[in-house]
Amino acid sequence: MNHDLTFYGTGAAEAIPSPFCSCRICRNAREKGGHEVRRRSMLRISDEMCIDLGPDTVSQAVQFGDLTQLRHVLVTHMHIDHFSYGVMEIRRMAYERGDWPLHYYLTDKAYEAVKMFTTDSFVAEETKKLLQLGIMEFHRLEYGQTSMIGGVEVMPLRGNHRGQIGENSANYLLKLPNGKKLYYGLDTGWYLDETLEALRGVNLDYLVSECTFGLTPERGDRPEGHLHATACEQLFQVLADQETLTEQSHIYLTHINHHTSTGAELDAWLKSRKFPCPITLAYDGLQIK
Repeated sequence: MNHDLTFYGTGAAEAIPSPFCSCRICRNAREKGGHEVRRRSMLRISDEMCIDLGPDTVSQAVQFGDLTQLRHVLVTHMHIDHFSYGVMEIRRMAYERGDWPLHYYLTDKAYEAVKMFTTDSFVAEETKKLLQLGIMEFHRLEYGQTSMIGGVEVMPLRGNHRGQIGENSANYLLKLPNGKKLYYGLDTGWYLDETLEALRGVNLDYLVSECTFGLTPERGDRPEGHLHATACEQLFQVLADQETLTEQSHIYLTHINHHTSTGAELDAWLKSRKFPCPITLAYDGLQIK
């Protein structure tokens, strides 16, 4: 099965329904199921590559396809809904697995943080064993610099979001083997000036954007940390004005939380607005064709 550009998860840190929450949104997801249920965010780029590998990996792989051919993981940041130490241990426990390490790519302080796994953390000894056994390897990427990984041109750009140890998130500009260009913009608030400038004139084919807070009001026009629907609307127009987006681009919204709106409510709002290009509210299992 081809897993190219498949959303394995489209939820935020708490998922929907959040297991400890009885809010209207979570009750609705339990009742309706389907597209209202959202695991923690992960995008499968190809059989060999994904962006983030979090705590819902087991159920995601059961429903949408196994990870037996996975080789490369682009990490946005160290928040536990995007980066899970437990996944490394699960790979070690496989009786039959690929004879390659699972390569994790991180930027800035996030790369420095993984050193704690081999020095002064409670998992240090176990992590050293995983490295020695070739279960995984860690690699550093630099913001604004292009690397060729698994046949994909990868450039991390700085997101307006702070991770577990204060690091900026990494958003990823990808050139796929077929020449299509995709930007993965989560977690981030309003784009930083340097990021907007790096995206000027890029003519994206796909923008995968967070819309974490959905229809939540009063979060400001240019929020830090996370976007909401009206901020997304304004940001997408800025991106269109600078030819990052064109009429031929397609936007997919993901990383949705349970704060304000159901998926159906957010989808209806999107359909009532005018955007510079087609826009889709992503759901778990959606494949970009």
